[in-house]
Amino acid sequence: MYRLLIVTEKQSVRDMFEGMSGWEVMGFKQPRLRANAEEAIACMQKHHIDALAMDGEGVFAELDAYAQEKYPTMLRFSVEDTAEEQLQTIRLLDRLLNQIRADHANNQYDEESALEYTRARQIKALLSGMIPSEKEIRTRLSMLRCYEKADVPCVVARLGLDEEDPFLTERWHYGSNRLEVALRNFFCGEQPTMLVHVAVVSQDEVRVLCYPRGEEELQIEKVQAFVEEAAQQVENYMGLSMKVLDVQKIPGLNVFARGTEAV
Repeated sequence: MYRLLIVTEKQSVRDMFEGMSGWEVMGFKQPRLRANAEEAIACMQKHHIDALAMDGEGVFAELDAYAQEKYPTMLRFSVEDTAEEQLQTIRLLDRLLNQIRADHANNQYDEESALEYTRARQIKALLSGMIPSEKEIRTRLSMLRCYEKADVPCVVARLGLDEEDPFLTERWHYGSNRLEVALRNFFCGEQPTMLVHVAVVSQDEVRVLCYPRGEEELQIEKVQAFVEEAAQQVENYMGLSMKVLDVQKIPGLNVFARGTEAV
């Protein structure tokens, strides 16, 4: 069962968590509640903790720095206003923890690699329009401690695939995941100004997300040139032709919430 630590100075928050039931049914031990950074650090040194919540922006800076140094892969979750909202957050946390703990390969378990794998899955779900709301997009990015934020302007490119292309029908018809991994070799190399994610969102479409590394916004012309060059390299080396359908700047990742028409 997963173990949670909640750090709060508010009695109302303590009362909310202590009043919530069914923790073991959800796959959790009863959460540990602590009032300050000193108590929380002592708890983390004594007990295994799977996820941490700190109630208050910047209030527990010492604890935040400690957790970042000692437990860089530990998930974070938010303290909500109501027990109902908190329950929804806990259920999402359970799903993400299950994904991280899942056996993705026969190799020895590596928590950092498992976290990166789960982050990649969430970015693909986001680009595919599978996340139901803007709030849940923010919550997932925060829980997984992603570099990407939901409200930062970025650039997304859409590339078309021909379902009848012999490359797809003869070599890659058995799944998009391997094609996606292959495409990352061309699109997701180290870029000085941006983080790049690629996702095969359907049989005929690939999406490439370019997210700025710093505070300066990306220039759409430079991103388009990068995408077109990478697509050409894919055709040259893999024999797969991809047509750049469009490249557009978006106000943030929250436009990918299910049901929006922005992308």
